[in-house]
Amino acid sequence: MSIESLMQAVLQASPQKRRELEAVLLGTVQKQQNAKPETRLITISGAARMLALGRNTVYRLIKTKRLDTVDLNGCRRITVKSINEFLGGERPANAGTEKIIQESVARHAASKIRKVA
Repeated sequence: MSIESLMQAVLQASPQKRRELEAVLLGTVQKQQNAKPETRLITISGAARMLALGRNTVYRLIKTKRLDTVDLNGCRRITVKSINEFLGGERPANAGTEKIIQESVARHAASKIRKVA
């Protein structure tokens, strides 16, 4: 495409498109790839899919502070940074995790006993 045809397209563009082009040409547009990953948020279900875990397990990881959350008008979101840290091993299990695991094992054992009886 020639410069002349590009200029013609710009002149025929809507005012909104012209402002967007002007911002790009002047370098005032913040590029998406420059956004910090810790500011990105994901839903509980999205985190469960990303981690290949169940939603209940994700809630347990939140309860034990292995995943950070942000409350947006009553909607809980998980930071992508905490997911990456969790996957990288930077958020190891703690005493709270061990307690939840023990409670979960006890509930599972109790449910098996009830099924047999």
